[in-house]
Amino acid sequence: MQKPFDVELFKNNLRTTWLGSEFIYIDKVDSTNSWLKKIPSEELVHGMVLAARHQTAGRGQYQRSWHATSGLNLTFTIGLCPPDGDRLTLLTLAAAFAVSETLEAFTEKSVLLKWPNDIVIGSKKVGGILTECMFFGHKPDRVLLGIGINLSENEFPENLSDSVISMSEVSKETIVMEKLLAEILFQVELIYQDWHKHSSELHNRVSRKLIGYGEWVTMKVNGEILPGKFKFLGINQKGELLALNEELDVNTFAHEQVRIITDQS
Repeated sequence: MQKPFDVELFKNNLRTTWLGSEFIYIDKVDSTNSWLKKIPSEELVHGMVLAARHQTAGRGQYQRSWHATSGLNLTFTIGLCPPDGDRLTLLTLAAAFAVSETLEAFTEKSVLLKWPNDIVIGSKKVGGILTECMFFGHKPDRVLLGIGINLSENEFPENLSDSVISMSEVSKETIVMEKLLAEILFQVELIYQDWHKHSSELHNRVSRKLIGYGEWVTMKVNGEILPGKFKFLGINQKGELLALNEELDVNTFAHEQVRIITDQS
């Protein structure tokens, strides 16, 4: 029988200054992102975190469903109220970077990022982030970072079995969900502070974690493969993807429907 989430254990391990201080745990919800979307603006606290044992309608990028068996995985959403709506792509990647750094402490394998929001081990996805924004005019009312991590899942649908992995398959130790969530929030808070302060190094740190960084790759945009090869230069300070073409011109891609195809893809 699966143990219930221990909120007290989580709080005892939380080292953040503000992120997760307002914490809500729900046994079952359609989607943690959708739940936080419905909270009135005056009730949404910057840094609020909602975690759920089971999402009945979890979503990934481009409205794809997110497969997660109840109680076996970590699914939560961080609610943020940043001062402006700039550089949100960088914020998504920076949060994914923080998660990957946290997970890497539990395994001898590299935990990398796949543009625009996947967290991968080898060629398999172990987690992902879905960022959703609500605006009042040009100012964001809230930015929701929905994060899902495969922890103990070992039975995936047949169409996913070759492309996903769980931390339990690669971890050096038993992962305690409550402690992992507390550590992820600590790392995300640190990275958010760098993002908020416009750190000149943040995009470089994230770039080095991106699959294909520094390599000559094939690029697919909106389902169409672009002619020739591109050297993947990572991202700029806005979070836009940079690629050098064979004529040595730098191309900038802000659209998320870009796929980087490496020789190992």
